[in-house]
Amino acid sequence: MKMKSSQILLGIVGLAVLGGAGFMALTNPDEDAFEEFAFQQVRVQGCKEVPQIIREQCPQFVQDNQEQLKKLIAQSTDRQNFGLFSIYRTHLSTRSIVPNLPIFLDLPAFQLETVGMFGKFYIYQAEQQRVK
Repeated sequence: MKMKSSQILLGIVGLAVLGGAGFMALTNPDEDAFEEFAFQQVRVQGCKEVPQIIREQCPQFVQDNQEQLKKLIAQSTDRQNFGLFSIYRTHLSTRSIVPNLPIFLDLPAFQLETVGMFGKFYIYQAEQQRVK
C-alpha cells in the first residue's frame, strides 16, 4: 500500500507540532526563575523610577535585601501555568519594599504582566502608578 504524499506531509507536520509543544513545555520557566527575573528588573529598572533622594542607594539596598525582596515578589505575583507557557501578573509598590520611607515621597507602584516561554520572560504590559 502506498502512502500519499499529503499523508506523509501531514505526518511530518504533526510530528513537528508535537516536538515544538514538547520543547515549549520543557522550557516553560518556573516561579524561582521568575523571581530572579523580577528581582533583576527591580534592581535595574525599578531603581531608575524611585525619587532622586533615594535613587543612589537603591541598587545596594535591593542587593542587600535580595531574599526578602524575592519573597515579596512571590507574594505579589499570580502565575497562570498553561503548560507550554506561563503568565505572571505582578503588583509591586515601593512602599511594600521600603515601608518606612517618608509619607511625602511620591513613590512608584508597578503592575506588570509577563509571559514565560522558551526559558525566558517577556514583559508585555507594564503600568506605573504613583503612590503617596
